[in-house]
Amino acid sequence: MRAMFDRAELTVLLQDFYELTGLRAVVFDASGADILSYPHELPLFCRLIRSTANGHENCIRCDQNACKMAQKSSKTLVYSCHAGLLEMIMPIRVEEVTVGYLLLGHIVLEDAAFRQVYDRCCGYGVLEGTLRDAYEALPHISKKVLSAAGDLLSLAAKALYQERLARLAPESHYTKLPRFLSEHLTEPLSCERVCKALSLSRSRLYHLSYELYGCGISEQITKMRIERAQDLLCDTTYSITDISEKSGFRDPNYFYRVFRRSTGMTPKEYRKRFQKESKNT
Repeated sequence: MRAMFDRAELTVLLQDFYELTGLRAVVFDASGADILSYPHELPLFCRLIRSTANGHENCIRCDQNACKMAQKSSKTLVYSCHAGLLEMIMPIRVEEVTVGYLLLGHIVLEDAAFRQVYDRCCGYGVLEGTLRDAYEALPHISKKVLSAAGDLLSLAAKALYQERLARLAPESHYTKLPRFLSEHLTEPLSCERVCKALSLSRSRLYHLSYELYGCGISEQITKMRIERAQDLLCDTTYSITDISEKSGFRDPNYFYRVFRRSTGMTPKEYRKRFQKESKNT
């Protein structure tokens, strides 16, 4: 595996999360496989759904699809699972690489109606009364608590890297590629140069990039450069032209277009907005 997890410390983190929120937390690896959870046993509602072949298959597919969505996001995603319950997921990133996912599942908003959930699940053949009892036993929370849990989930996912509870396996292409891109981001980075530096074929680089980042290598390089530009706009007084160069863009006009397309704002607008928000905090 390209990622290593400290399971003992992770278990303590998930237990703490459960004590604070009453919500079950799950850690998935990069492939979307469930590797750790607390509490360990699924709630009765989910066990009833998974007791059927279709229900089990749909649950697995739902988790995998959620991981794919989260891979392209840096924010906590809130979504409705195939059975109508709310779930939240956040990617675990180490050195710009998604190595896993942290999920809070089996959530019901306090004003939600059972009928909407049953309409989704009636095809699984579970008795309505049995399913209703299991549904009522799930954690019912307010939108305010849901929002707070999402904030905690984001902090927890980031802390996994900071506390070294999740890390990349040493000296593999999974560590070499992110390090090479970060160290040479301001230089010309063609596919040919990356392949030569890491002794990779173009096809291997293509698959490695999609496995690590969920996109092609050129798209990832641009994304990293935009993120560096955002940091410089927020934390320095460099001119837009200087920031363009320090982020790896040789042409300031091209930088302007790409930045606006990526963020919905010009570099100047982005800096002004950040400074305004910073003054208000």
